[in-house]
Amino acid sequence: MARKLLLASAGAGKSRRIAEKALEHAAAGRKVLLLTYTINNQGELVKEICRLNSCQPENVVVKGWFNFLLEDMIRPYQQCIVPDRISGVLLNPGNPHLVPGKNYAMKGRSERLDGKFNPLHFVTPGDNRAHTYYLAKLAARVHSETKGRAAHRLAEIYSAIFVDEVQDLVGWDYDIIKALTETNILEIECVGDFRQAVYQTSETNKLPQDSTEKLAQFNNMGFISESLAISWRCLQAICGIADRLHSQEGHYLPTMSNVEDVPLQYAGHQGVFAVPKARLREYIETYRPAILRWNRSTQKELCDGQTAYNFGECKGLGFERVLILPPAKHAKFLSGDMQAFDGSETDDSRNKLYVAITRARYSVAFPYEGGNIIEGAQAWPLENLDP
Repeated sequence: MARKLLLASAGAGKSRRIAEKALEHAAAGRKVLLLTYTINNQGELVKEICRLNSCQPENVVVKGWFNFLLEDMIRPYQQCIVPDRISGVLLNPGNPHLVPGKNYAMKGRSERLDGKFNPLHFVTPGDNRAHTYYLAKLAARVHSETKGRAAHRLAEIYSAIFVDEVQDLVGWDYDIIKALTETNILEIECVGDFRQAVYQTSETNKLPQDSTEKLAQFNNMGFISESLAISWRCLQAICGIADRLHSQEGHYLPTMSNVEDVPLQYAGHQGVFAVPKARLREYIETYRPAILRWNRSTQKELCDGQTAYNFGECKGLGFERVLILPPAKHAKFLSGDMQAFDGSETDDSRNKLYVAITRARYSVAFPYEGGNIIEGAQAWPLENLDP
């Protein structure tokens, strides 16, 4: 039984790989389940399957992670914890049991009352919707209470399961992956890039949280790691600077660009550029890059009338040219400070810059205020860079 973790660089073509492998199983008459977190990526997987096969075969199922937890892991056996049918899910931005404006929980919402499971820990009163904050935890509890029947039932339906965007999973989600590995499902492949972890399924404090902890969990579960360190999107200069954001972690091979031909209209300005702040508007008017920013208040006057995205919104997108408007830590890194993110409590800021840089196909630019710039970048125009 194959258990594989594929570490795929940004633009590596992971959706195509998953689609190809799923179609191989389907052609052999086997049923396959494809799981991913975001709605956008569900659409990408379906689109890639249809591009390769003209349609989505009946035995290739694409689901979101939350729908999978509810429909496949929880509902068939939910009565062991929640007696009445769960009607759906309620998306939670944080712990739903905290008293508004306080850091303590409401009464009657603990996981157990009088030694029994408390349904109101997991579902809303009245309409019986499952809190997404506790959805994976509920699935894990159901699996445990049924002595593994929840996951083993899936082995009777699916020969292979592919989990995309695995970097977005956290905490209790890994208990579910572990439950799947304990079945006789022929193939389980988890695919992702932990450098692109800018979302997560829950704000739970349960481990694993960061990329090192997650990779250790996969190793403990017996997954064999494989790298897909290529990019069909970014030029080599862009790959090189993006790679340096996580080079100290030692988990990733250098990304090799497979972009060989640059269209004539982009060939005269390709790579990574430092632009004097005073000439940013001139740069924008000359090259019309997509503007990527920390949030909507970042240099708002410069973004008016331009194509602009927050760092967290641009994941999954690609642009010919990108201009990054960086906050302080990002600016320090782009000035050549490789320790700019040291001491950060999470990888969120580092990861968002990685995502922003790797949206670009042919050029990345960032503001320059004098002093150093990161190795591999060049000035625009050349004479404006201090020696």
